[in-house]
Amino acid sequence: MIRTALFLPTAGALLITLCSQMPALAASKRETAAKRYRSAEQLYDDLQHVPAPELGPRQYVVVINAFEAVHRTDPSSGYCDDALLAVGELYQAMAERFQQDRYRQKAREAFEFMAREYPSSDHRPKALAMAAELARTREHGDTVVKAALSDAEHEAGSVVQPPGYQTQRAGLVSITRIRHHSYSDGTRIVLEMDGETALKYDRLSRPDRLYIDLFGSTMSKALIQGVQVEIADTLLSNARLAQNRGNKARLVLDLKQPTSFDVFWLDNPTRFVLDVRGAGAPRSPRTVQALDPGRLELKPPRAADTTADGKHSLTRALGLKLDTILIDAGHGGHDTGSIGPGGLLEKDVVLDISKRLGKLLEERLGADVIYTRESDVFVPLEERPQIANSRKADLMISIHCNAAPSATVRGIETYYLSLTSDSWELSVASLENAAASSSIHDLEDLVTKIAFEEKIEESREFAKRIQAKLHEGVSRHSSSIRNRGIRKAPFIVLVGAQMPAVLAEIGFISNRSDEALLRKSGFRQEVAEHLFNGIAEYATSLGTPALRTSLSPGSAQRD
Repeated sequence: MIRTALFLPTAGALLITLCSQMPALAASKRETAAKRYRSAEQLYDDLQHVPAPELGPRQYVVVINAFEAVHRTDPSSGYCDDALLAVGELYQAMAERFQQDRYRQKAREAFEFMAREYPSSDHRPKALAMAAELARTREHGDTVVKAALSDAEHEAGSVVQPPGYQTQRAGLVSITRIRHHSYSDGTRIVLEMDGETALKYDRLSRPDRLYIDLFGSTMSKALIQGVQVEIADTLLSNARLAQNRGNKARLVLDLKQPTSFDVFWLDNPTRFVLDVRGAGAPRSPRTVQALDPGRLELKPPRAADTTADGKHSLTRALGLKLDTILIDAGHGGHDTGSIGPGGLLEKDVVLDISKRLGKLLEERLGADVIYTRESDVFVPLEERPQIANSRKADLMISIHCNAAPSATVRGIETYYLSLTSDSWELSVASLENAAASSSIHDLEDLVTKIAFEEKIEESREFAKRIQAKLHEGVSRHSSSIRNRGIRKAPFIVLVGAQMPAVLAEIGFISNRSDEALLRKSGFRQEVAEHLFNGIAEYATSLGTPALRTSLSPGSAQRD
């Protein structure tokens, strides 16, 4: 394998040149957007001729991604309104063909976005009409969802997703009933459920309220529209329960005064219990009797940790947390990535691990997970960070397998985006950037995007957590799997990402021993677990309340 080094001029000289070339760069973006629109149109036309039995969601998504790339390339392009209208039409076609509400919701969002962003477009009346029709369809019969959470709570947590079609999803704990009782020394809220879940909480002000998220849970049919319980005692006015996302229910308490609280699980049947008392008031005897320290889920909020350099980045100073995580499975389609000596393809390995990781993040961390690809398709490198930006991801991880000319090389590396002169780091970047379509005149813009200090600092912190957990876990299989450390390099797949982003090289597929491990389903699951642990540890370093997923058995108590 031939590796090439990359020479990068100084950022100062590039920025001086950049100012004089802005009109040319703008024209280049418009031209690129026009080319991408024409390509998307051709794909759309091809889609119409695919035999119905062969037409699945994957074919639609490829065309949708192509039209969305037009808007990402140049939002000022005259093709954007056409492209976004096509996105709405495609999602609408998917909703009709596959009878899934999530596609109908995406179609409505696409039409509304187009109408909002391009108010002078000739397509605006059609887009608004289509959005209104989809809203009416959504509200038909029992599928109407009246969210029990306020707009402020949506902003603090996340957008409420109508859960009607997901009430019976396999693997989710069902919440069947909510009840309460007011005592002289406090208030008890009880949720009847068919299993235990991981929890997280936070408090909101103006008005003062407490919310608790129950991950991996769904409302039963009896509660599907959400429920509000009027309590009206000295501590609480209301308790509200609704589906915050497809895999997460949220309990909100409206507080009348400063409070303290305890939570615990009771068995036979399973119940989640929340005891609220006035601030400073001692725990009641019934709470003390029920509390099992091994099963407590909620911890007091705390400030974010400093970085490894002992600093508070702006991200940490503002108390920012993780909500949405983008997983990028490297390569795909005609871009196979590296190929092992036994024929194992990098693109297949990393796609499988990416899906396993996504499932862990959804079930254990309650995160919204998005993917750059979920099947064997090619997504241009430059578009992957743009997908993360457009979907407002808080974290991005790109998963790859490494390769080296020597078949004896083994080890784990994690990269973050930065400029470097190190020959090995540049050679790895050259290998992973091989599928990029940027030309030399894009260099100034690339360097500007790379040299963003806040993002670099947090990406470095993220990389340290991933590297430590990944090597700690994988090296148990062999002492020859070296810790090759965290590194920096100008990976195109990370350029422009507006959030902490890393590229994890999970092993050397060019090594026969690593290739043999990577073939095994069990090992791939292990890698996903180690990556999850790194992400969870990074999340905790930001002050995010820890989530506990394995709960010890407790004894039944009266509630």
